[in-house]
Amino acid sequence: MVAMKIIDLAKNPQAKDYVGREVKIHKMLSDPHIIRYYGWRKHGNLEYIFLEYAPNGELFDRIEPDVGMSQWEAQKYLKQLISGVEYLHQRGVAHRDIKPENLLLDQQDNLKITDFGMATIFRLSGKERTLDKKCGTLPYVAPEVLCRPYAAEPADIWSCGIVLVAMLAGGKLTYLDCRDYLAWRSGRYMNLSPWSKVDNLALSLIQKVLCHVPSTRYTLKEIKAHLWFNNRENGNEEADGCSKKRRKGNDIKNGDVPPCSLSQPAAPLLTNDNSTCNNLAARFFSQPDHIQDMLIATQQLDSTQSLSQQNSWQKLVRRMTRFFVDLTLAESHEALISALQKLKLTWKSNTPGCITINTVDRRKSILVFKASIFEIDGVTLLDFRLSKGCGLEFKRHFLSIKSCLTNHVKPPTPWLI
Repeated sequence: MVAMKIIDLAKNPQAKDYVGREVKIHKMLSDPHIIRYYGWRKHGNLEYIFLEYAPNGELFDRIEPDVGMSQWEAQKYLKQLISGVEYLHQRGVAHRDIKPENLLLDQQDNLKITDFGMATIFRLSGKERTLDKKCGTLPYVAPEVLCRPYAAEPADIWSCGIVLVAMLAGGKLTYLDCRDYLAWRSGRYMNLSPWSKVDNLALSLIQKVLCHVPSTRYTLKEIKAHLWFNNRENGNEEADGCSKKRRKGNDIKNGDVPPCSLSQPAAPLLTNDNSTCNNLAARFFSQPDHIQDMLIATQQLDSTQSLSQQNSWQKLVRRMTRFFVDLTLAESHEALISALQKLKLTWKSNTPGCITINTVDRRKSILVFKASIFEIDGVTLLDFRLSKGCGLEFKRHFLSIKSCLTNHVKPPTPWLI
């Protein structure tokens, strides 16, 4: 089984050059913590990129809002992330969109970096250049990216630091909230969330990584030498944080890619338009259309692993934001609408089986997500995906909706957890 990323050039003609660059960069990469590139194909206005399939979903799904995950898990995934980023930087590649949604987990729960739609070459033949393109997902973007020009490596390292905060505390630092950011910069943050939830040793590492001045920010080498990074008391016994078991059977040549697969497209190419559309007739979640500034103002769940009509429920990728119910499609639609009304959430439904929810999060920022209702092998599935806004805020709303439907939620199967 492989993953397939689809780019519609009819909707986004400017994507042609970016897709070519993404393919050229991704095909030169080979590392245990980088999603493997298998091939590329074009048919009419559609371009297809075939990638390694990661059955255990996204790192994002392992992060519980306001909680995070255990220290040993965070340490393991940080080690694997740093290993992958170190490999990229050694090859002169800057990822420029590191976030939990772009970090996938394979069969053995090993982290793999995906989505090179915003990646670029910053070093060639020993000559390094500064970058001047605003790109990335705003909550994870380093401050200097907004000012420009900026050095590639420190910007990626900042993003890794925000991922670590999300893993340890279920929250993140954002300069969208000036008070929180100023408190962080001034050192008056110890009693504020998310910092009050983080262990002191881990916090000492975060302080060095999330340094406002790029030249004094920790390097990858310094991160790897930090006491928390190497602390065996966190429960991680393996030096590189990598599971010893390796998934086999990934040796697929470009010409051997099957015509049908479970789609796992990467994040939408270079966009600051966060609107999404669902083509339910094909049961496929498409990407936003526009390429302008490359700066994604929010996190987008709809840009990751999507569902093909030809696949049964056994083949669904693991993701937190979906669940089965003991209702028919029509009953599920009515129950979901009732839950949304109870929670006073604004919604609309222009397509059968798809509901778009619009609200604002706790910081008064816009939050938009979609709920799709499927029948798979006689079982009804409710699948929620973020379109615009903070991913952790999206999860909070998802849990509230699920709580309203508790009486109808079926026990999760092991693969869905």
